[in-house]
Amino acid sequence: MSNHQEVPITRVLIGFASAHGSTKGVAVRIGEIIRAEGFDVDVREFDEIDSIDAYGAAILGSAIHSQKWLPLAADFIRANSTALTARPVWLFSVCSIGDSSSFFSERMARLMRRRRKEPSIISEVRSRLDPRDHRYFAGVIERSQWTVAGDLFLRLCGGTFGDHRDWPDIERWASGIATSLQNEPGSAQRA
Repeated sequence: MSNHQEVPITRVLIGFASAHGSTKGVAVRIGEIIRAEGFDVDVREFDEIDSIDAYGAAILGSAIHSQKWLPLAADFIRANSTALTARPVWLFSVCSIGDSSSFFSERMARLMRRRRKEPSIISEVRSRLDPRDHRYFAGVIERSQWTVAGDLFLRLCGGTFGDHRDWPDIERWASGIATSLQNEPGSAQRA
């Protein structure tokens, strides 16, 4: 655990970048869980965040496309990495293969999880930010979002279209963050 906490935790920022709305849905649900534990929470797209000064903690996420966080998310992390070091930070990625669910068959998902590489922006800032956790969640995939070749690949790998978000897993993760925040020095919601 990091001991660089310097900013009191009264407000929590949930920042996100979403391409088709799936990541936004995850961010909103995380915000609801944290808010239900008594924290003041702002859920904002990265381009709507002017400053992180008012926030004592941050939960930041992005959709993954081509094995990378969206440029808006990566740019935000780079621009704010120094300020984020004074706060506990959690990261989440929304992609085809979450930690508990996937677009693909379970067998294919297990294989792909073993071969998965962390998004480059997270590797780039990991030593400075010292994130508490980085969690992968499967998102929503619609046929219209994939090419014909992508559709064929998905089917050959036993995959399906639709909403693959594992809401109980997302809620457990967010509840764990809320508990951790309540136990942080300077938390306004000390248990």
